Amino acid sequence: MTGLAEQALAIANLKARYCAAADLSASDPAAARALFADIFTDDFVGDYGLQPLKGAQAIIDFLCTAIAGNSAWLIHMLHSPRVEVASDAATGDWTVHVHLKRRATGAVDVVIGRYSDTFRLTADGWRIATVRFERLE
Repeated sequence: MTGLAEQALAIANLKARYCAAADLSASDPAAARALFADIFTDDFVGDYGLQPLKGAQAIIDFLCTAIAGNSAWLIHMLHSPRVEVASDAATGDWTVHVHLKRRATGAVDVVIGRYSDTFRLTADGWRIATVRFERLE
C-alpha cells in the first residue's frame, strides 16, 4: 500500500468486514467464523466492558456465541470514522449504532456506543489488534 488515504480506506473496510461478520454471526455462525479468520491479530485484546478477551479465538467465540446467541439478527452501523495511520500501526474511532432482535422475547433493541481500535499492518494486510467498546446508555 502506498498512500495514507489508501491505507485508511483499507482499515475502514476491515472494520466494515468486522461488522458484517458480527451481523452474520446470529444467522450463520460458521460463515461468520470464516469471515473473522482474517480480521484479528493473533495477540488481539478486546475490552467490551466485561472480562478482557485475549487472542483472536477468544473474540471470535465471544461474538459468535455470547452476542449472536442472544440475537435473531443484528445490524451494525458505523458513523463518524477517524482513522490515523502511522507507518505499520493505526488507530480508529467510530460511533456505532446497532439494532438487534432478541431471540427470547422478540424485542428489538438499540445499542449505541463508541469503538476505539488499534490496527497493525501484517504480511497479510491490516488486522485489528485491539478493540475497546464503550456502550452509551
